[in-house]
Amino acid sequence: MYFNTGEHLVLLGTDGKYEDVSGRQAGEPGPEDRGLSGLVVRGDGSMVVGENGQVVSVASDGQLTVLAGTAGKFRSLTASVPKSAAAADFRFARGVTPLGVEKDGTVVVADGGAVWSLSGGRLTLRYRQAALKSGAQYVSPFLGAHSAADPDGTVFLNPGDYSATLAEVVVVPGDGQGAHKLTLPAKVPGLGVATAELLPASLAGDGADGVYINAFNEKKRGSYVLHVHDGRVDLVASTTATATSPTCGVHKAVAARDFPCYFPDGIAYRAGHVYLAGNRSYVLDIGVGRTG
Repeated sequence: MYFNTGEHLVLLGTDGKYEDVSGRQAGEPGPEDRGLSGLVVRGDGSMVVGENGQVVSVASDGQLTVLAGTAGKFRSLTASVPKSAAAADFRFARGVTPLGVEKDGTVVVADGGAVWSLSGGRLTLRYRQAALKSGAQYVSPFLGAHSAADPDGTVFLNPGDYSATLAEVVVVPGDGQGAHKLTLPAKVPGLGVATAELLPASLAGDGADGVYINAFNEKKRGSYVLHVHDGRVDLVASTTATATSPTCGVHKAVAARDFPCYFPDGIAYRAGHVYLAGNRSYVLDIGVGRTG
C-alpha cells in the first residue's frame, strides 16, 4: 500500500514495515522539498504525483520522469486555459494533483479549477470551473487532493468550500459532458443524521461509476463511510468517536458500523477493500466486496 505524506511517498508492506519510495534525481531537491500532491499507481507499477508545478512519474527504481508542467512556474487561477496543449513546459495552477489512471493509461489531472487528460505528451481539457473569491484572493473551487477519478474516466470533485455538504460534490462523466452535482436521498438506512448535515472529507471511485465518501458531521460527533452507486446510498462504516485522540487501540476485526475510533481523513478503494488513512497513526481496512 502506497501513501503520500506530503513530503514522502511511502510503501507499507504486508509485514507492517514502511519504506521510503519517493525517488530522487541527481542534483534535484529531496522529496521533503518537492511539495508532493496526490498519488496514483499505473499498470507498470510506477507512481504518478504532483510536485512544484509538475506531474512526475516515479519508477520502481526511484527514477523521476517529468510528464507535464514547469517546475516552480504557475498559472493564475483566473487565467484562461486552452482546450489542448503540449504537456512539456505547460504552466499548471498551484497544487497540481493526479486523480487517477484510466484503463488506456491516460492520467487524469486536476489543477486549480481545471481537470485534464494527460496522454501522449499532451493535455486535453475535460472540465473547467471558475475560481472562488475568498477575501482579497481567489481559491480553487475544488480540492484536488481530496477528489478522485475512476478507470472509466468519471471524476468526483470535492468542493473547495470547507463548509460545503455532500450535495456540492461535482460528478464529471468520462466524456466531460453533463457534469452534475451528486444526488443523495435525505435519509440513508442506518445513518442517524440527514445527508444534508454531512461534509465530505475525501472521495474514492469504486471502479464502477460509483463513489465512496469519507464524510463527517461538523456539529455532532460522528464520521461515516458511504457508498453512492446505482441510484442508492449504502452506509459502509460509522463511528461516534471524536477527533481528539490520534491513536486507536483496536488490533482485531470489529464491526465497521460501530468502530470505536475516529476515522482517518483519506480514503481509497481497491479490489474489494476500502482503506482509510491520513492525519492519524493508524490505517483502517474495510472489506466491502468488489464493485468493479
